[in-house]
Amino acid sequence: MTDVLLPGTIVHPHGLAFLELGERLRQRGQFAAAAAVALAGLGHYPAVADAHDLLGRIRADQGDDAGAVSAWRAALECDPAHIGARKGLAFVAFRARDFPAAERNLEIAAMRAPHDATVLAALDRIRALRPSSIADETPRLADSMTGTLLYDLQGMRLTGGAGDEAAADTLAAEGAGLSRETARAARLLDLGEVRYLAIETPSAMIAMLPVTTETSLILHRPAATPIGRLLAQAEHAAQAARHWLEQMR
Repeated sequence: MTDVLLPGTIVHPHGLAFLELGERLRQRGQFAAAAAVALAGLGHYPAVADAHDLLGRIRADQGDDAGAVSAWRAALECDPAHIGARKGLAFVAFRARDFPAAERNLEIAAMRAPHDATVLAALDRIRALRPSSIADETPRLADSMTGTLLYDLQGMRLTGGAGDEAAADTLAAEGAGLSRETARAARLLDLGEVRYLAIETPSAMIAMLPVTTETSLILHRPAATPIGRLLAQAEHAAQAARHWLEQMR
């Protein structure tokens, strides 16, 4: 196969090799050629979600958002768990400044791929551009019914809680100790920086993650909560906590 398509070239994909060729052409800015490859491939493999995803990325690069959305929806029909399609739909929504739709698609992607750093980073960016949602979340940190607890690494509860104040203070102290031990274990095992700690129990799902270098957060949710949603909510709460801490300075 060749990387250059001349006008009138007929593409005969060998297996799924057209996916790589189409992507390389797209990255080189040869969008018309890339689209021809993708469409020819889809003629042979209409049920391959990655082929629809490739066409969606090409259409988005061409500025054809409607065509991109159509391609990504087709990808989801082939594979409802396709992360690339969800990212693509979020991108188009973001470009249209439809931040709620972008956030919904990224949250679904996070549920499907809870360890995908690009998805979590994109969620952070979307939420940072929605100050109203952060402002709405900030007062809830002080509400013990939210299951959110913010504490410093000395074990002092800053706001939020779980149950009565005594229980919340105890949890803050224990959380600080666990945060220190987790960081120590990661250093000893050369695992790098700890981004979060997820704990699954028969009665609850718990996420712990750093907010700043001096503070951390515990998020408590029902046991049926999917881990992707747990982590997405934890990241959202951490963003709100940073905003709250800045206001308190």
